[in-house]
Amino acid sequence: MKTRAANKASVRIIGLVVGVVGWVALASLSATKLMVGAPRDPDFLLVGLTVAFALVATGAALVIVDALNAGFGALDAFFTAALARASQRREEPRTHSQQQRGYIGDRPFVANADGSITVETLFGPRHFSSLADAQEFVGS
Repeated sequence: MKTRAANKASVRIIGLVVGVVGWVALASLSATKLMVGAPRDPDFLLVGLTVAFALVATGAALVIVDALNAGFGALDAFFTAALARASQRREEPRTHSQQQRGYIGDRPFVANADGSITVETLFGPRHFSSLADAQEFVGS
């Protein structure tokens, strides 16, 4: 039973082989026409060149599909990991006794008894050692 990685590699290899066969056919038909004058039937030459070009295009398409599959697979893995990390976000332990609540700009904050500040940002709570540091970060 083939693995998914082996299937991806085989699509790339098949694409490369098909493309090479197409290029060889194009070169062979062109060389024989120029050097020997064969094939003499223009319809046969046209069909041969069409098939050779189709092989080249199919090979290129298979290689591109493999590259897109690998790229989107990596993107999917990235977002899966990001969502897993976001869902495992732990709540900050409340070891400080809360002293004061308020807003810095449009962001809620909690001032703790030791003078540290916890500001709710778009990415979760952020801790600052002083109210001045928090105000500088928020920009108010």
